[in-house]
Amino acid sequence: MSDAAEGLPTRPLRGRTAVVTGGGRGIGASVAALLARSGARVALVGRNEETLSAMAAALPGQGAGAVVLPVDLTDTDSHQRIMDTAVDRLGRVDILVNAAGAENFTASHELTAKEADDLWALNLRAPLLLSGLAAAHMAANGGGSIVNISSVIGSERAISHQSLYAATKGGVDAVTRALAAEWGGGNVRVNAVRPAVTRTDMSAGIFADPQVEKTLTAQYALGRMGEPQDIAEAVLYLVSPASSFVTGQTLSVDGGWLATLVH
Repeated sequence: MSDAAEGLPTRPLRGRTAVVTGGGRGIGASVAALLARSGARVALVGRNEETLSAMAAALPGQGAGAVVLPVDLTDTDSHQRIMDTAVDRLGRVDILVNAAGAENFTASHELTAKEADDLWALNLRAPLLLSGLAAAHMAANGGGSIVNISSVIGSERAISHQSLYAATKGGVDAVTRALAAEWGGGNVRVNAVRPAVTRTDMSAGIFADPQVEKTLTAQYALGRMGEPQDIAEAVLYLVSPASSFVTGQTLSVDGGWLATLVH
C-alpha cells in the first residue's frame, strides 16, 4: 500500500526551503536529493561551482528553482554570505543541513597549527556560525529545523590518528545541544545525525581495499556498510513534521556498529 493510500504525506516538505552545505557530493548530495523529492526547494553550498551546478540540475522537482552557492566555508564571512544569498534567492530559509566536512589522519604529535585551524574552520566553526544566523532568521519567521552531520568518532568511539577530527565532531555534538537550548523558544529545532563509516568519496580509501571493507562490514550488526541514502533518510525525519517534538538529540545511524563493538 502506498503512503498516499494510507493518508501519509508523500511530500512532507512541500513549500519549505532548505540550505545544504557540502551539497555537491556524498552525504550532502543525497540529503539534497531527498529533501527535493520531499517537496523542498534546495540551495546547495560547496566550493566547486561546476559540481554544484551538475547536482542542482539533477535535483528532482526543482526545475530552474535550485540555487547554487559556491562558497568556501573556511572563509570567515562565509556564513553571512550564505544566509544573505539564500534568503535573497529563496525568500526564506526553513531548513539548514550542515553536511560539509573533512577528515584528518595526522598523528597528534605531528599536527600543525594550520591543519588544526583549517579543519576546525570547516568542521566546527562553519556549522556553528551558519547555524546561529539561520536560527535567528528561522525564529523571526515562525521556526525551522537545523541538522548537523556529526560522527561516531569523537563522541562515542576513538580511532588512532584521528584526534583532530574527533575534536571537531565532538564539538558538533556539543554545539547541537547548546543551540537547541538557545533557540527552542523560537520554535527552532537543532539535532545531529551521527554516521559511522559511510560509502562516500571521503572514505574511498577504505573501500578500495576489499579486506578492510570485509573486516569493517563484519563489525556492523546489519551486515553492511552505510550508504549516503541511509543518512539522508534520518535527516529527512529530523527536518520533517514527524519529529516536531525532537530537539537537542544526536541520532546514531551506524548499522549497529556501536552496539556490537567489543569494549
